[in-house]
Amino acid sequence: MSFTWIYYLSLICSLGGIVFFIYSLYIISKIKDLFPGAKLIKKWVLIQILIIIFLIGYIFNIIFLTLELTDLIVLMVAIVYIFGALFVAIIINLGYKTYRLILLESKSKQ
Repeated sequence: MSFTWIYYLSLICSLGGIVFFIYSLYIISKIKDLFPGAKLIKKWVLIQILIIIFLIGYIFNIIFLTLELTDLIVLMVAIVYIFGALFVAIIINLGYKTYRLILLESKSKQ
């Protein structure tokens, strides 16, 4: 089994993605502590679940790369595209609702 530069680049990108996802899970736990009773917590939990799904996908990507299962990698790319689009839509919506909640609470305190 001879690995090419594409394998090593994909491996580095996957490992980097895993690191960023773990960091993101840590940040989300801190964000949830800021809004303990808010309705937004359910959406942050959904984000956590999606990040864990991505994290598992990146781990499988490394396994599939190492075993040279390229057909499965092509399928994973399509799945990542749809979940990535869903993830972005949820993040944008959640960001809007979070900012709105902060603004409403700051106005009510004035």
